[in-house]
Amino acid sequence: MFKVDFIIFGQGLAGTSLAHSLDFKNKSYIIIDNCSLETSSFAAAGIYHPISFKRLLLSWKSNLLIPFAENFYKKIELNLNSKFLKPHNLFRIFSSIEEQNNWLSKVADPIYKNYISESNKELNNNSINFPYDYGKVSSAGRLDVSKYILESRAYFLKNKSIRIENFEFQSIKRLSNGFNYKDISCNHLVFCEGQNYVKNPFFNYLPSKPSKGETIVIECDQFPELLINKGCFVYPLLKNNFLVGATYKHNDLSHKNTKEAREELISKLLNIGDFKFKIIQQKAGVRPTTYDRRPIVGNHPEINNMHILNGLGSKGVMFAPYFSDQLIANIYEGEQIDSEANVRRYSKKHFQELKNP
Repeated sequence: MFKVDFIIFGQGLAGTSLAHSLDFKNKSYIIIDNCSLETSSFAAAGIYHPISFKRLLLSWKSNLLIPFAENFYKKIELNLNSKFLKPHNLFRIFSSIEEQNNWLSKVADPIYKNYISESNKELNNNSINFPYDYGKVSSAGRLDVSKYILESRAYFLKNKSIRIENFEFQSIKRLSNGFNYKDISCNHLVFCEGQNYVKNPFFNYLPSKPSKGETIVIECDQFPELLINKGCFVYPLLKNNFLVGATYKHNDLSHKNTKEAREELISKLLNIGDFKFKIIQQKAGVRPTTYDRRPIVGNHPEINNMHILNGLGSKGVMFAPYFSDQLIANIYEGEQIDSEANVRRYSKKHFQELKNP
């Protein structure tokens, strides 16, 4: 029997980040994952920023999450001798005079002064339309999620800390102080299987509101090499290549590209400016999103040492490092998991269902 501290089920953004966090704490682990490319992580745009543009508010805990995440990914870049994180300023093009006025009022607010500012002639491209001006957002950027996961996978394979196989719930055997899984013995199990947590027999009581997202990559020689947002984001990749996204749909949870999403993104792109482009790629994925848009983190309400790290949604790049660290601190140091993210917020419903099946 092979002994480790943790078995992690799933090597998407959550499972990968948890494994690296365990490395930082000198804890041993084995990841079980079938390494399918048809997951939300491989379709994720990876854009992060601190502002909720709909109401022009700071995103939940962004003042903590973003610096923690940037430091976390930079440490992993050093460990893996790679680069997959790229900080950027983000330029938000206003859609109305009301949005412009709201922005200017927030610029003067001390709470926002470290995150947003007025325009400074950065968008001097004749192809971009900004009749109501634009603002600048700092503490933004992009994680190349696919590269992060694949290069981490190579690292895990080298260290023999991942097994490429489907995981089988029936092979989990509970012990008095841990679990056996096939030929592996562990103290802790952590489920990081993305939207499939709704099929997990241990956590299928948790609510879920998955959302499908699609992106396109365009080739265009008229667009500036800047991260721009107006109805969609446009992010510079290789020279003259740009990532455009993302859509949000709840009625189609397939991983298939759709004409509807492509046309929606083209329409939003043309609303930013008048330029010619060619679509060279389209991707689709299903985000493990919750109703309250908060992650699901913590211990099973009845089974000791069985944990979940999931529900990261569209802010997974920001959530994964911080809540991986918080889960480990909860296990070893008794640190409380944030109440809005703690899986225990659903325990009452779980016990009611057990009592009244």
